[in-house]
Amino acid sequence: MRVLAILMAVAVFTASCTDPTPPAAPSPVLPTITETFSGTLTVGGHNLHPFTVQQVGGIRVSLTSVDPSALVSLGVGTPSASTGSCAVITGLNAIGSTDVQISGTATVAGNFCVSVADPGSLVESVNYTVVVLHS
Repeated sequence: MRVLAILMAVAVFTASCTDPTPPAAPSPVLPTITETFSGTLTVGGHNLHPFTVQQVGGIRVSLTSVDPSALVSLGVGTPSASTGSCAVITGLNAIGSTDVQISGTATVAGNFCVSVADPGSLVESVNYTVVVLHS
């Protein structure tokens, strides 16, 4: 009987010392918010367009038009208050298209930005439109 009491005390003590189970990560939701940004990109220029993700979920970015047609750098990242720029997390060079050029998942809600920049190939200013789909 005494051995059983000791074993039960050890079991209770051991159970109370385990680490708590962390909460499950939120499931990403489908992107449902559409934001359209337009601007003029100058030779050697860089533009940023901020947007706010409200929930963990998908992000889709399309550079839908560039006029006159040209190759520009397109990126998604987080705004940097100290430099007034967009700290690009993922990016690529693109021309205007209705296709999604950047696709990913925002793993946290918060402030993000789209960057449109001259990759060094512009010979004149261009007008562009970017469509961002997010949650």
